[in-house]
Amino acid sequence: EDLDFTKKSKSFFCDIIKILRLLIARRKKIVELIHIENPNFEIMQKIIELEESAFEGAGNVDLWIIKALIRYGMVFVVKEGDKIVCIVEYMQIFNKKSLFLYGISTLKEYRHKGYANFILNETEKILKDLGYTEIELTVAPENQIAIDLYKKHGYKQESFLKDEYGTGVDRFMMKKIL
Repeated sequence: EDLDFTKKSKSFFCDIIKILRLLIARRKKIVELIHIENPNFEIMQKIIELEESAFEGAGNVDLWIIKALIRYGMVFVVKEGDKIVCIVEYMQIFNKKSLFLYGISTLKEYRHKGYANFILNETEKILKDLGYTEIELTVAPENQIAIDLYKKHGYKQESFLKDEYGTGVDRFMMKKIL
């Protein structure tokens, strides 16, 4: 009789575990990192929309720029399900094994959920495996959230670039050795 109860209890708990796994799988969002290698119009348009949303209408890229970055640089996106939620773009620095991080952005409603950390961690591993030795970037001195993110990932401030993008548009130059 005790043996029968033990078998029933074990079966009951196995059923509970299966149900919990199913519930977790449904709630768990599938997140994937994708290297965009072909300038597909639909994907490029989604990237531009993400940039415009993330930068409140003042996005960094248009079709011309994103197409060049895809063809001659490296563009990675993080997708949650079918939605692109985060992007990073890199350009190679001529005659060096260095890259320039052109931009990184995350949709507002997906910020502070680890996507920027994820995309930086994963792409830096890929870039290091490809033989790149350093990454440089520029960031607005008032963009403390981005500066903190880059410092967390090992970027060091190298210099202050006065009027880098026009009068009064200053930047910090930051660099990371891979």
